[in-house]
Amino acid sequence: MIDLSPAAREHLLALADDEHMIGAQHATWIGVTPFLEEDLAFCSIAQDELGHALELYQLLTDDVDRFALLRDAADYRSCWFAERSTPEWSDALVRHWLYDHAERLRWQALAHSSVAEVAVLARLVDREESFHRQHADQLMRRLLTSGEARPIVIAALHRLLPIAVGIFDPVASERGAIDEGVVASSSADLAMSWRTTISQQLETLGVTIDWPVGTDEQRHRTVRDPGFAAFHDELREVISLDPGAVW
Repeated sequence: MIDLSPAAREHLLALADDEHMIGAQHATWIGVTPFLEEDLAFCSIAQDELGHALELYQLLTDDVDRFALLRDAADYRSCWFAERSTPEWSDALVRHWLYDHAERLRWQALAHSSVAEVAVLARLVDREESFHRQHADQLMRRLLTSGEARPIVIAALHRLLPIAVGIFDPVASERGAIDEGVVASSSADLAMSWRTTISQQLETLGVTIDWPVGTDEQRHRTVRDPGFAAFHDELREVISLDPGAVW
């Protein structure tokens, strides 16, 4: 744990909780994806994302396990897109692709942070994340050029975009984090870059999308997804047996 301002803590917490939730959600697909290759890939990616969450949590607390798993729901700052379950494989894949392109921008905005530990971590994570993006890009390209899979993936894109834009819902203290030099860019600027990247990649594959505006699906990061409570119970199922145990 390091000494951080409230603005810095809140900004890093949002990313840490997103990484935690997306890693845990990816892990639900291990062993049940349509291809053995994807079982292995999602296992590796889930492990990386949870590792990134761990590194961020260690900057915020000296008791990572309790902090990560036993907080009240209102104390999390994850976005709905990271929290929500994806029972359809097409949704899991599309979320992986949309999230990892957003993640690249978020980590790069921390690469020259005024907090040295954050800057070092961001540069390390960005290198690791490049492999996640390559995997997602290749799989999306393969499926969007397949006659059978193409309409299924496009339908998943339209389902998820209204929630995906919430990745860039800022925390209340974002202005303070920018002024302190903790992060280099605002969420609004990152969202614009992300939309451009996603649109351009889809256009090369002949897919045009309409970006949602002012959708009811967007929620501030202090409000949990309707399915969060059940998922949170699953995450803390073991630690709740004996919160004081040393594993």
